[in-house]
Amino acid sequence: MGHLIRSLFEPSELTPHGFCLLWEPGLIWLHTVSDLLIALSYFSIPIAMVAFLRRRPDIEFGWLVWLFAAFILFCGTTHVLSILTLWQPYYWLEGSVKAATAGVSLVTAILLWPLLPRLTALPSPSALREANAALERQVAERNTLVRALERREAELTELAATLERRVAERTESLAAVNRRFETALAASGVTVFTQDENLVFTWISKGELGRPAGDVIGRADAEILPEPPRSQVLALKRGVLESGQPARAEVQAGERWFDVIVEPLREAPGLIGGAVDITAQKASEARIRFLHNEVTHRVGNLLAVVHAVLRQTAKGAATVEELAERFDERLRSMAQAQQLLMREGAQRATLDEVARSQLAPFRDEQIELAGPPVPLENAAVLHIGMALHELATNAAKYGALSVPGGRVRLAWERTATECVVSWRESGGPRVRPSSRRGFGRDVIEWAVASAVGGAVELAFPEDGVTWDLRFPLASA
Repeated sequence: MGHLIRSLFEPSELTPHGFCLLWEPGLIWLHTVSDLLIALSYFSIPIAMVAFLRRRPDIEFGWLVWLFAAFILFCGTTHVLSILTLWQPYYWLEGSVKAATAGVSLVTAILLWPLLPRLTALPSPSALREANAALERQVAERNTLVRALERREAELTELAATLERRVAERTESLAAVNRRFETALAASGVTVFTQDENLVFTWISKGELGRPAGDVIGRADAEILPEPPRSQVLALKRGVLESGQPARAEVQAGERWFDVIVEPLREAPGLIGGAVDITAQKASEARIRFLHNEVTHRVGNLLAVVHAVLRQTAKGAATVEELAERFDERLRSMAQAQQLLMREGAQRATLDEVARSQLAPFRDEQIELAGPPVPLENAAVLHIGMALHELATNAAKYGALSVPGGRVRLAWERTATECVVSWRESGGPRVRPSSRRGFGRDVIEWAVASAVGGAVELAFPEDGVTWDLRFPLASA
């Protein structure tokens, strides 16, 4: 082993390689410079490869690069030894290095061929550029998509905020409408309710029939309504459930009346309905019927009176003109009394009003009225008015009102049970009682007395006519 090592680092007994070249300087320097440049190139290549591996430790076939670097380094060493053997015969050393180079080369060649398919599969720079360009396009498209998604997300966020705001506004608006609706229902005579298919109340706008709303919800009509409205309402609602058609009916519950309207729910089994309190309407209808009957009765009576007045006036009239004049005056008297009745209503016109309405056509300075307020019934208003008209007409034609100095005093007094009316004429012509009895005297005496259930005293003293009417007052 020692002899082998010494033979590697000691010149052999052979002649240097330059001897073979006959020590031709040009040839010697040609080989020397060429081998030197090749060696320097070979040495720089593995240095670059090692630097590359240090910067790219992630490369897949790094060990192969190291193997190539060793192979190239050995090749460079053989060229250095070729320069040395030009002058010194270190052929054993040169041969050993070449043998090592051959071994590294052989190993590299053996390992390279199996790796060739994998190395071939590695992408080329152009493929990498295309892949990189495609990747950049994908990244750009993705960035564009991301930006579009971000814009869309911002739009959706803004839209969601807008929708939330609108929902809040609509919710508040709906709540306000519900509050106004509930307030309006609470202040009105309308009750709105819903019931399920078993006629159990699920909601009601306000309490009814003495029960609060909370006591009505969860109960059925059979538990709340008394008879007879219970049977009527149950029949109405069951008919709506069976037919699916709306229905309505007027229902009386004690002294109150309701207009009940019911129709089926559309979104679920059950009913929705309303009950309108029409008690005031029913009372108005009853009053209208009463007034209609009263007017019919009064008109019939009035026509009968007009017919009697016409018949009696015709008996005492000598001509048609006289009949027309007297009948017209008496109709005006009746009309004035009737106006009091229509204006004031039953038992509201007073004796003072009747007297003033009948004596209004005559001179006020000749007539004196005195007496307390005395309400009169309908019959008293009409007949006392006609009697006063007849008295005033006779006074204007034949008595105190026919001359400027004549006077009429109409006075009345009342007690707890009766009223006394007195007519006194003075300052007129001497009174001469008529031998003929006409319709006017009948009105003054028996007609008015009969109508008010009283008594009349009529006298004809020379200084003026006197007339007294005594009649009972209606109890309060």
